[in-house]
Amino acid sequence: MSNENENPTPGSEEEGKETLEEIKETVEEVVEAVEEKAEAVKEEAEAASNKILSMITGLKEKNPLAFYGGIGAVVLIFLGLLFFGGDNVGTAPVPTIEVGKVYTLVNPNVTGGGDVLLLQAPGRMGATDPELREKEQVCVVKEHTPAKVLQESIVAYVKYVQVEPLEGDCAGKKGWTTIVNLQAK
Repeated sequence: MSNENENPTPGSEEEGKETLEEIKETVEEVVEAVEEKAEAVKEEAEAASNKILSMITGLKEKNPLAFYGGIGAVVLIFLGLLFFGGDNVGTAPVPTIEVGKVYTLVNPNVTGGGDVLLLQAPGRMGATDPELREKEQVCVVKEHTPAKVLQESIVAYVKYVQVEPLEGDCAGKKGWTTIVNLQAK
């Protein structure tokens, strides 16, 4: 068995060179065609932008009221979107509380309400250290448990209340929670 690559036939090298030259010519033709198309597109884009610019400048010179009125309308729309647009995020309702009254404990941060964590001191609701949180935790009150408000405090712009649950496993224990966890009966 002979391998064709080992013993090339005379003329095959010349044929390869010719084929290579034909490929080079074809590639050059394609590159030239693409460059011509790109140049044509660039010229069309420049012509369109010049036409729009001349139209706007012509409007400014011929009818300045319409020109400046259009600018004013765009600015008003932008300001309207800036001030009246926005997301539809609601805030948790903060009840007006009275010390000594009974309220229902519900966590509004859980869909449908949830259990409420009572801590030894106000302001520790965001404690990320599990050991610290475990140490300061008084009790976890089941949702919809009635509780009496004993006092209120503000820590870092957040209102906290000290409550005493009247029912359940936490009945009689005193602890602090945020005011948003209170719901009027």
